[in-house]
Amino acid sequence: MMIESPAAPVREFVLRFAPEALRSTAEALFAVEQELAATAREGLDHTVAHARLDWWDEELERLAAATPRHPTTRALASAAAAAGRSPPDLRALVEATRIEVARVAFLERTELDTYLGHWGGSIFRTLSLAPLAGADPLTADAERFAARSGPAVREIELLAAVTRHALAGRVFVPLGDPPTPHVPWTREPLGGDESAQLRSRLGALQDTLRSAAAALPDAARGPLSATLCWSRLALRTAAACEDALPGIPRPARLEPLRRNLLAWRAAVAAARGRLPRGLAP
Repeated sequence: MMIESPAAPVREFVLRFAPEALRSTAEALFAVEQELAATAREGLDHTVAHARLDWWDEELERLAAATPRHPTTRALASAAAAAGRSPPDLRALVEATRIEVARVAFLERTELDTYLGHWGGSIFRTLSLAPLAGADPLTADAERFAARSGPAVREIELLAAVTRHALAGRVFVPLGDPPTPHVPWTREPLGGDESAQLRSRLGALQDTLRSAAAALPDAARGPLSATLCWSRLALRTAAACEDALPGIPRPARLEPLRRNLLAWRAAVAAARGRLPRGLAP
């Protein structure tokens, strides 16, 4: 299972420009995500995949109980304890990975939203809450922001490689009940109906990210600079997808440099209590 395009590694930029105190948490969090993604990669024997999933299911249970064994989960637990928070609950990430391993078709929008919520409620939520102490009054604002922005960020990442995922048997669009054939999503360029559907969804996701960011109080922007930066990078990905339709975006040679600059500007703006350009209304 591909987390994101190797040509434009968003997590690398988020980690690079995260506040120093947050970097060890972000690094450990992304390492756990990568471990789970490797379980769903193409070509891995299903018996091995399910054995790995079962182990991580138990390990994330141990993390939630503050008794982890793996170095990355121990790092997450230690960082949470230092901030006066409970260890992060990443158990939903296992459920999302089980769906990816099974290559389940999403029939209704609610099914896809549940899957995306598993990721958003674990990875994006944890990164949003990590800078806040357990009793921080901004926690409720961070929770609301993560609940809206996390699933949108992940859906944009998946739609940016919709053809590649569809070829592997994973279609991250609702196919309806009874389901329409998924084969049109494996073609490049996409057909007119698929392009229109993708363009409409990308526009809605960008609106969601802007609305969620605008709802944050000024005081929350600095602490949430890492996930605001991630949201800003997701906007760029969505715009690149729209521009490339009916094809799939092919990052230009200088795209990593452009994204590096964009991430830096977004992180600086958030650290100064401003919304990054593009996320502001």
